[in-house]
Amino acid sequence: MKDINMKTIFFGIIGIFVFFGIVWIGAIAYINNSPGLYKYSVDIEGLNNYQPGLITDVIVPLPVRDNQQVFADDDLQYQTFGSWKTVLVMTRFGKMLAFESVGRNLTDIHAVFDQKYPYGTKIENITRESLSPVLPYVASPYSQPDKGDNPSRDYSTIVYIPDTIRPLHPGTDALTFNLELYAFEGMQHSMDGASYQVTVSERIPAGVVNMTPVVARVH
Repeated sequence: MKDINMKTIFFGIIGIFVFFGIVWIGAIAYINNSPGLYKYSVDIEGLNNYQPGLITDVIVPLPVRDNQQVFADDDLQYQTFGSWKTVLVMTRFGKMLAFESVGRNLTDIHAVFDQKYPYGTKIENITRESLSPVLPYVASPYSQPDKGDNPSRDYSTIVYIPDTIRPLHPGTDALTFNLELYAFEGMQHSMDGASYQVTVSERIPAGVVNMTPVVARVH
């Protein structure tokens, strides 16, 4: 009888430890969350080989979700990156993000914006929830090497190079646009959401100016 009671107590203790272990693991999983994230990086190289015009604006696509800006106007307007200041502009393609030169000499652009979603977010269609404007896919002759465009997934968007800038020297190199939008749905209860990258990688020759279509690749 004593052996039976001891076994009962032993297995009862083991059961209690297992129960509380499961509860503890479940609690950790429940509270192990991380926010959703949109991060937009803009890198434009080669501008230091040009002289500015009276007004020099370089314009890039704007991150959107559900037809709304990912970033508030206050997070985009009048931010300074080196010798550039950001402004929102209305174009025939809709609202876009302009970098306006505020220096006597042009410099390359490097800018990063990020927006967190504390309770995560759900991305239904990354093509419509990334870089605007979204235009039908057209292959670009200026695209940097890649594993290959996918017209069923990728799309075209627009960048703008002002026609007022002039090369400092003959044979000036092209302007290289590297834009990257990283979107992450976040982690909820230890379950990772989906993550996406939308990239623009174009080497645009000197003399190609104004509104220029470029390829936005979805990864």
